[in-house]
Amino acid sequence: MNAFSKPISIRTLLLSIFLLLMIFPMVVITFVTYKKENQIFQDQVSQFLAQTVEQTGKVLDANLTEIDRLTWSLLYQRQLDFLDSPLHTPYQLQEANRKFQQMVYFDLFRGRLDHIQAVYFVTPDKIVLSTDNTYQWAKQMDEANYRRILDTVDRNPLKMFWFSENQAAFRPTSGFQTSVRDSVVAVRKLIDSNTSALRGYLFVQLNDRFLADTLASVRIGSTGALLVTGPDGEAVYRQDAALLHDQPVAEAVKSLPAQGSGTVKLQGKWLLSYVTSDISGWKMTAVVPLHELLGANQQILKYLLVMAVLGTVIFVAISILLATALSKPVIQLARLMSVTSLDHLHVRDIQGSVHEIGILQRNFNRLMDRIQQLMHDNERKEKEKRDALLQTLQMQIHPHFLYNTLDTIYWMSKKHQAEPISKLVAALGKFFRFTLNAGQEWTTLDKEFGHLENYLLIQSFRYRDRVRHHIELDPAARDAAIIPLLLQPLVENALEHGISNLPEGGVVRIEAKREGEQVAITIFNSGNPLDAALVDRILHGNSPNDHVGLRNVQSRVQMAFGPEYGLALEPGSGGGTLVTLIIPYKSRLTGRATG
Repeated sequence: MNAFSKPISIRTLLLSIFLLLMIFPMVVITFVTYKKENQIFQDQVSQFLAQTVEQTGKVLDANLTEIDRLTWSLLYQRQLDFLDSPLHTPYQLQEANRKFQQMVYFDLFRGRLDHIQAVYFVTPDKIVLSTDNTYQWAKQMDEANYRRILDTVDRNPLKMFWFSENQAAFRPTSGFQTSVRDSVVAVRKLIDSNTSALRGYLFVQLNDRFLADTLASVRIGSTGALLVTGPDGEAVYRQDAALLHDQPVAEAVKSLPAQGSGTVKLQGKWLLSYVTSDISGWKMTAVVPLHELLGANQQILKYLLVMAVLGTVIFVAISILLATALSKPVIQLARLMSVTSLDHLHVRDIQGSVHEIGILQRNFNRLMDRIQQLMHDNERKEKEKRDALLQTLQMQIHPHFLYNTLDTIYWMSKKHQAEPISKLVAALGKFFRFTLNAGQEWTTLDKEFGHLENYLLIQSFRYRDRVRHHIELDPAARDAAIIPLLLQPLVENALEHGISNLPEGGVVRIEAKREGEQVAITIFNSGNPLDAALVDRILHGNSPNDHVGLRNVQSRVQMAFGPEYGLALEPGSGGGTLVTLIIPYKSRLTGRATG
């Protein structure tokens, strides 16, 4: 016996199972706890990140709203005095520009001049007034950006719109460069509140300090970054971080929804939280690497590993104690069963995969083998009993008919010459030939109907012209398997009890038709119908002895096909008796039901 087929001790097996059942759940619980704690921590950080972005967005929106509020007076309170006089001459234009600058510096944006780079006013005739030291002309505007801005502003005249630096209508002129550069542009359409006439468009060019003073101090972790983009995905403001130049991050920011807010995990490496401003339509996005969030979880993992090691030691000790306690009585029981088996049963020594349980298995197999042998013997005896009963039932049918036939031949030979007697003897020969070969278990419905033809031919000599018969067999049912001599007792019963007592005789009609997976055989005689109570007694074995044929047929059918099949007797539609026999369709060629 090699090492792999050596029986395993039940103590070893129990110990292995206990260790598996205890340590495996502990490992799973440790892993699930760590993952769950990690998820909770990420959710909390994600929530904090979303709140940070939301609060920063609100601060930025407050600054945008402040710029918007400072220009409200141009809509409802202040008259645009610098437009009262014509602007045809350079002097008139210079005077209007002076008044415009005075309004901007001393009235409108006095408290926010550190964020204002320049302010422009464009009349419907494209006359430009500005706070720039350099004079601006309409032909110096970026015409494409100017038309795009006007198309956007005209859709909502009462709202201030915000555009990125690349969408500005006025570009800074080259020359002396300062550390402060142009940034976003705020544009408002100005309409006279009394006449609803268009007065012009106000362009507020803000510098980069306008956004930096609010956003530069916002920290997103140690390596995270903040990015503000316009509705078209163009960057309005970005913190100087290498993270924002990463290609997957840049593509993820562009793919974020145009509206709303939310938090997205990207490739398991980064966490993105975004919020969209209802005032400017800008999207503020914060990006932070996930590894920054997992640092605190490493300490939790250490604690979990220490607890897992301690739990393993405890579980091993408990498993050894349990395995010993459970295996000791089983081993003792196995020894007792082994002694009993060797002393009394005298069986082979068969090794099982587990040493102690193998002993129990061998004894169980012996018991099962004995039970199976007894069941086999019982089934064989039951089959022999059924076969003997079937043969007995078939034997009961023959003598009565044989006596009547011989009596008929006797009286026929008295009255007639050779021709009728020869026909009768020929039919009788065919009849006995089929009867003597009926010891086989099955025959076809076609042969059974041929036997009925011979039988009725013989009976026609006995009853002369008093019996007329009609036989019709469905071609689809010709090969149906049937018990030999099953239908003859039914026809004999129709003649003896239905027609023989009528002076005028009668008709016997025999038909067979296949109906799906069943075959319906009907035998009708035009004689006196049977009493319903008598029919019930016949089929249940309580009738007189003269109806033994029907009882035998019923018994044979149910023994061969099952209790759901059998005979049904009922009055015919125009008198007489109709006997219906239902059997399953089984092909004689295949010996099994066909569909």
